[in-house]
Amino acid sequence: MNGPLPSTRAFLSDLPSLPTGSKVRFLGCVRTYHIPSGHLILEHDYPRRRFSSNAGPEPASVAVDVNAVLEAVTAEELRVGAWVNVVGYVRSWGSDCNDHDILRKPRMSSPVYVEAVMVFSAGVVELGEYERVLREALEVERRILRPD
Repeated sequence: MNGPLPSTRAFLSDLPSLPTGSKVRFLGCVRTYHIPSGHLILEHDYPRRRFSSNAGPEPASVAVDVNAVLEAVTAEELRVGAWVNVVGYVRSWGSDCNDHDILRKPRMSSPVYVEAVMVFSAGVVELGEYERVLREALEVERRILRPD
């Protein structure tokens, strides 16, 4: 039976450590939508970083290319502050990528972006519960794949 490959659940902060071409599913909060390039900039402060009052570390962020799914994405899912689920493929920034100002910072903080095949609203998210459940599920998968 042939079908699409399953996606790997991941935290946004783990995306740079995954092999290029990996199919992933993750949650992120819309920081901005850059219309000219068709990129959503998503962030998720997990694991938590301590912020100073002036210039602390920013939450992990990643650019998501939504050009292929733009007709299916709603205005609500593009709204700053909206939490969305993304299914897509991890891609590496190449020399042929546009160098828009809005993408420079995420490009520097993340060597990868995600080419979306699906973007959908996460609705009202119990973020702490989501993080706990995903952390525990990933730990179980790690133990199954690499028993100590």
